[in-house]
Amino acid sequence: MLLLAAGIAAAPAADAREPPTPICGVCDLDRTTPDGTPVVAGESELTVTLRENGSTTWEAEVDLASGGDALAANKSLRHRVVTEAIQDGIAEPRDVDARVDGDTLRVDYRDPNATERHLGVVVFTPLTPAAPSIPLAIGGEGVRYLGADRVTVRGASGWEVRGDANAADSDGRLVWTRDGGGEPDDRGRVFVDVDRDPVAVEESAVLPGARAWIGRLLTSDTL
Repeated sequence: MLLLAAGIAAAPAADAREPPTPICGVCDLDRTTPDGTPVVAGESELTVTLRENGSTTWEAEVDLASGGDALAANKSLRHRVVTEAIQDGIAEPRDVDARVDGDTLRVDYRDPNATERHLGVVVFTPLTPAAPSIPLAIGGEGVRYLGADRVTVRGASGWEVRGDANAADSDGRLVWTRDGGGEPDDRGRVFVDVDRDPVAVEESAVLPGARAWIGRLLTSDTL
């Protein structure tokens, strides 16, 4: 499969927006438990699946550089650490499930509010920061950075995702990788520059490109 390395740019200049936000908060895990045990993520990846009904499922796989034994042994600690970390990202998590397999933390959750549905397509909106609600006002959401080494946005079975990319032959999904982007900033963050919301379109849909274009125009953050 040829990866779609969508436009990942260097850190933007400082402005009045909110602080930058990782796409995957738990993939960027770096916390200390109450007993002083550090829990730190190593290599990680996130897969987001856009469903026909507009819901999204998120699957994170995080190799833990430290803290794996502590999370494996204590379910309540694991849930607390994972839930707090997820909320640092762009999702509004529901039904969080976290487990440890060896030194790998696997986390599944869903977000029913990360998309808008128009004309039979599903528009994934969190990658493009929301502007201020008042025209010409200063502020708005912060820019996005990966947080993970690899982020994939795909459609459910029978659906493909269309969006910004600098390569062809997407195989129906978008993939961003840390190595495929620009130079990290001084904190190791690789920023993502997405001008158009990714859109999931049924593979058999009539005029899928036009549907995706109109779906983006109808999203609330562009009205």
